[in-house]
Amino acid sequence: IKRRKIYIFQFSINMFFIILKLINNIFAYIKNHNYTSLMNILNKNLDNFEALIFDLDGTLINSMPIHNKAWMDTFAAHGAPVEEEFLQETAGMASVRIIEILNKRRGIALDTKIVAAQKRQAYLKRIEEVQIVPELMEVVKKYHGIKPMGIVTGGSHAVVDMLLPKLGIDHYFSSIVCADDTEQGKDTIAPYELAKKQLGINLKKSLFFDDGDVGLKGATLAGMDVIHIDITDKRIFIK
Repeated sequence: IKRRKIYIFQFSINMFFIILKLINNIFAYIKNHNYTSLMNILNKNLDNFEALIFDLDGTLINSMPIHNKAWMDTFAAHGAPVEEEFLQETAGMASVRIIEILNKRRGIALDTKIVAAQKRQAYLKRIEEVQIVPELMEVVKKYHGIKPMGIVTGGSHAVVDMLLPKLGIDHYFSSIVCADDTEQGKDTIAPYELAKKQLGINLKKSLFFDDGDVGLKGATLAGMDVIHIDITDKRIFIK
């Protein structure tokens, strides 16, 4: 009887540690797959939104340092060097508009088409360096096939339509609105209204992710909920 009690005790201890290890493994799995942030980001339950729309550069993909270097090199080659603050201010705008703003502020007359094409070529030379942002792609993969998803970007179709398939992420999005799709830019409601039309959604029940003030302003004006992204911050989802 004594041996039996010892055996039962040892068996119980072993089972306890097996169960404890199993529980720890479950929690580790949940943590590694970031399920909490997928379902609830900054107190916004993503399940409650009808659709999710994303900016591209600096949000879904880490490409802004490459864009900024291309801009700085191109403008410098034309004798009009710019600081990174100017590029942060205009992030999300179409290339032609960025050049027009610089022309107006400096009192110069850079050819918008020529300079935009040169900047694009400078960017494309380093396109292999572009990387997907894992935290945002986790959100995309979680809701793929569940919610309509789209992209609203200040980039051109000439670059975006080539880049998305190259990265293997084009199939996740049913709408891709680029700068050349609307006369007005991301700081207006125009591109979001186009995404609304293409996706058949209610913007007031949709969520937009962007790293730049230009896009966040336009999406807010369009009635969307927004989340500010900063992929240089360890939190990624800022406010």
